[in-house]
Amino acid sequence: MSGAPQTLSGRAATDAPDLRYGEAAGRTARGPVTVPGEASERERLAAATDACLRGQALVPPLVMPELRRHADAVIAATGCDPAFREYLYVLINNAAWRPVVAAVPYERRTLLLPPCLRASGKCPARFDKLGLLCERCGSCEICALSDEAEALGYTVLVAEGTGVVADLVSRGVADAAIGVSCMPALERAFPHMVTGAVPGLAVPLLTDGCRDTRPDTAPIREAVRLRAPGADWRPLDLAKTREAVNAWFQEAQLRRFPGIARTQIGAIAGEWLARAGKRWRPFLTTAVYTALSGADVAALPDHVRHAALAVECIHKASLIYDDVQDNDAVRYGLPAVHAAHGTPLALTVSLYLLGLGYRLLADAPAPAAMRAAMLSLAADGHCRLCHGQGAELAWVRAPGPLGVEQVLDFFARKTAPSFDVVFRLGALCAGADPEVHDVLRRYSEALGVAYQIRDDLEDFTEDGDADDIRMQRPSIVLAVAAAHAAPSERDVIAAAWGRGLDAHKAAAIRGIIAARDVERKTRDLLGDYKQRALDALAPLRNGDLKMALCRVVGKVLGP
Repeated sequence: MSGAPQTLSGRAATDAPDLRYGEAAGRTARGPVTVPGEASERERLAAATDACLRGQALVPPLVMPELRRHADAVIAATGCDPAFREYLYVLINNAAWRPVVAAVPYERRTLLLPPCLRASGKCPARFDKLGLLCERCGSCEICALSDEAEALGYTVLVAEGTGVVADLVSRGVADAAIGVSCMPALERAFPHMVTGAVPGLAVPLLTDGCRDTRPDTAPIREAVRLRAPGADWRPLDLAKTREAVNAWFQEAQLRRFPGIARTQIGAIAGEWLARAGKRWRPFLTTAVYTALSGADVAALPDHVRHAALAVECIHKASLIYDDVQDNDAVRYGLPAVHAAHGTPLALTVSLYLLGLGYRLLADAPAPAAMRAAMLSLAADGHCRLCHGQGAELAWVRAPGPLGVEQVLDFFARKTAPSFDVVFRLGALCAGADPEVHDVLRRYSEALGVAYQIRDDLEDFTEDGDADDIRMQRPSIVLAVAAAHAAPSERDVIAAAWGRGLDAHKAAAIRGIIAARDVERKTRDLLGDYKQRALDALAPLRNGDLKMALCRVVGKVLGP
């Protein structure tokens, strides 16, 4: 959990060799070596990269294990200076995305140019909230590059960062991006481009710095003009998938499915299912199915709807129990079921929803073997989740200090099983092979742990009073604080794991957490598990599924 900034290679930035750009007239003091200064060397490395990748099945977005493996092969084949490793990552990533970008029509692409290209002493352009407004004065390359791209149909932005591009892609305004930037900015942008699964080509600037930087215009123009005639690639429409899933939970739609009985219990259950929520689980089940099958979300088979409804029934059943166990009176801004109807009736509704979920799977219009596999998967996940929740509740009865690994084990046991069921039900509905299920298992475990770490961080930072500590729940923030506390602080931290934490002790703990930079260290841990989830996707051969799951990491865990 080192706090040193990380490069694309995972090497701490403070450990980077202090080398400089190689220029025709010698070395400059512009920054560390990341881009070969000679055009001939850049061309040699590009050709060598293409040769090493020839015949390889590259499925973007490429994650770090894939980039490292291919970069090692290029370095071994060419004798390339390892200082150019990050530059090779750009070339490899471009090779993976090139066929996709080529299939996107020009009018659905964005060209992102950096403001540092402008001639700072001459440029009359102004900035607005989207970036620089070029006046076409001709004093730098921005004018010519923008004119050429816009003539083809591109949207051109002169701005820093990937946020604007990611927003355009998420809103369906653009399907691909050509980005020009310095290597340090490309390194910072890389994780966001992976979790956004943004198809794109990157062209590094020849120099770093924030003013009067120098581009290599030939590869920029080549990337801008790249086009596969007649091809028209479109990404999986996750927004459309979410709309379709949300529509299934309207009360009128719920009545179409067996088991929503017109009794008091059935009415409460139907209202609870229809009540607003994120509905991540049915959305994810459906997204995995559509990615693997290529089916139109507007015409999904009924067995997929059964599976999606089932995972939400089981999830909403568990929320009723959670609210009772935690004595939470409000859910989604309204009274929780037990607060509105009393605990005995609420627990009966929860049991009914569990039965309804399993009935939906058992009645799904699918082959018997598929129904059996779906029931087995859901029941196994249900049992594993109960073991995890039971272990936590047993700890609550006799709380004691927990280490970081112990808390992470709680997370893996109580949260990861639900993600595993959600993703793999979608894969079962699509008839996926065992290799896909293996990937989804590893991905689910890392994502589930990351989700709980993020949840703990949000509780601590947003509530401001360390809700997990007050409620005597296993807290990763507290476990990280204990791991980094000074000897004189350990007794105070140990007391937090017990009962009767008063306001004075809670304030002391918050002081230790601030002094020991615990929030940042916990965010580093979150980043580690987020990367584990992405790395688990390396073996996937289905590009739509890989892109969808990368985007899920970004959506569920945030930037």
